[in-house]
Amino acid sequence: MASSRQHLDALTGLRFLAAAHVVAYHVYHLVFSGTEAPPGLHGLLDSGYVGVSFFFVLSGFILGYNYLERPPDTREARKAFWVARFARVYPVYALGLAVAAPAFLKGLRDAWLADPSEAWRQGEALVLAPLLLQSWMPWTALAWNGAGWSLAVEALFYATFPFLAGRLGRWGTRGLVVGMGVAYLAALGLPALYILVDPDHTGGVASAYNSGPWMLALRFNPLARLPEFVLGILAGRFFLLRAEEAPRARPWVLTALGGAVLAALVGSTSLPFPLLHNGLLAPVFAALIVLLPRSQGPVARLLASRPLRLLGEASYALYILHMPVMFAWKSVLKRLGASPTSAWAVSALAVGTVSLSVLAYERVEKPARGWIRARWTDRAGQPAPGLPPQA
Repeated sequence: MASSRQHLDALTGLRFLAAAHVVAYHVYHLVFSGTEAPPGLHGLLDSGYVGVSFFFVLSGFILGYNYLERPPDTREARKAFWVARFARVYPVYALGLAVAAPAFLKGLRDAWLADPSEAWRQGEALVLAPLLLQSWMPWTALAWNGAGWSLAVEALFYATFPFLAGRLGRWGTRGLVVGMGVAYLAALGLPALYILVDPDHTGGVASAYNSGPWMLALRFNPLARLPEFVLGILAGRFFLLRAEEAPRARPWVLTALGGAVLAALVGSTSLPFPLLHNGLLAPVFAALIVLLPRSQGPVARLLASRPLRLLGEASYALYILHMPVMFAWKSVLKRLGASPTSAWAVSALAVGTVSLSVLAYERVEKPARGWIRARWTDRAGQPAPGLPPQA
């Protein structure tokens, strides 16, 4: 498996492209108000939320790839697994909360002056967000640091994975195909029901910026997103099961899959938002994730190149930090009387945010991860049980 593990570098580069798409989506809506681009480009920029679905599938795949052959099925192994996940995600997540805190607290103060009851509702995030519980409440999911809602969803994934791994890790090819089909249907079941019932009375025009309470619950509730993660785990099991016999992925297959994703994103305004947001493209993402590491084509080599690997490693920090940095930059420009939509302002935001994410990865994420995990080594200095080095 050593060579296969090395080829996963292409997935690291792909992580950066997905995170950059999310960033572009927020810049388009929160800086340009979502009205400046021509129709085709509008669809591409307006569908950045799909990147989160990709991350949910990828998360399941990576955890399955690293742990299904040795599942954390004992109390000690489960504890070590959860410590490893905490060390991986929480330091930068906490940094994001710290950077976003001034704007969030100011918003709470302004909300208190306008509507104390709404301020109390938003203020619940002061407790829920640090505990990674904000996504269980529709009105707090986007509070404090909006991008953090998906980490609250991931927290459920991490909590359940040790109990899923021992079962899913024994499935054969036929069971995996059936299981992935069931997971896909489960992912789309609630969005389809929402479209049929329309509980928010949107008239079929629900969107990321036109969401009632039921739509918010559908988008952010961790249980609603769990099937995408399970589909990713099953894809990881399939990858491991066929590792020795699988041929190299043909370039035309990857081209077709990439083209399908691009076409769906460009035409996203013609697709039902609830379905697209909650996993419509999940099987295509799973196929790309399984096949890309087996490709030796130019795209795979580019994604596995050293610069894109570094940006991919820093993509988590980019995802967590980009919204508070964007709001802070807009505040600075407002004081200066400058336009946030000018070419130099957008360029400075893009370069500054990416540079800050790399700095956070090198100076915060890696040292903090090592420090936390070092607290859980045995006396011989070996990693605690259940912590494979690749995790």
